[in-house]
Amino acid sequence: MDDHSTHGDHDDHDDHGDRGHYDDSSTETRGYASGEHAVPGGLAVAANGLRLKPSETRFDSESSTDWTFRIVDDDGSVVTDFEETHGRRSHLVVVRRDLTRFQHLHPELQSEGTWRVDGFALPAPGVYRAFVDVVVDGQSTTLGFDLFASGTGPEPTDERPDSSRRATAGEYEVELLADEVASRERTQLTFEVRRGDDPVRKLEEYLGALGHLVALREGDLAYLHVHPEETEPDSGRVAFDARFPTPGRYRLFLQTKPEGALITTAFDVRVRG
Repeated sequence: MDDHSTHGDHDDHDDHGDRGHYDDSSTETRGYASGEHAVPGGLAVAANGLRLKPSETRFDSESSTDWTFRIVDDDGSVVTDFEETHGRRSHLVVVRRDLTRFQHLHPELQSEGTWRVDGFALPAPGVYRAFVDVVVDGQSTTLGFDLFASGTGPEPTDERPDSSRRATAGEYEVELLADEVASRERTQLTFEVRRGDDPVRKLEEYLGALGHLVALREGDLAYLHVHPEETEPDSGRVAFDARFPTPGRYRLFLQTKPEGALITTAFDVRVRG
């Protein structure tokens, strides 16, 4: 596995990398170039002629394993030809259903079409949702399925704030500079990264962008992945043009790289109708 940098004081984050988008023309995520999703993805194990076939779905939270999965087409044939997006041919996001224990991983594609994740682990018991982003024949698709972890450890909880605008990761503090967020309207979500009293002097690119944002809708964990607008790397800010499909509560996971340190922070947003 690559990209195992982890920073921050949030025990529900394990930041390993990138992912997805909206496109008004489809009920699934497609067209990564558009940079934003109008319709959420990850709600089905099969979409756009592709189906996800994991080698196993039950794990012991107290151990790790080398986990594999395949993607097959409508005829059951294993798909082996995937296009790169943001420097990778697949992006795997895993989060527990209480919207904690976030991971972002990059599986490795074997020659026979098997995707492999070395040292894969679900860090606490509970039910997790896994999202796989791939691009096949120019079409972007997000597939989702549940994983189950047994063992001892912190149980899932619903004790999250209705809304939060600040988060810390190590020596950095990140603030979401947005007040009210409305559904079905384009909203600019700007995040400012500070160290101490001052904005950081430089945000470095991670997987070709200054930041990556995953939004998960509470309840069904509908998956939205939005990429940033152009911002100055020395401004300490990264902005996203997002559109939330329905009212409700969402949890946002931001990954950014201030001064070379990859960090992940989480924010809770109440989206009004």
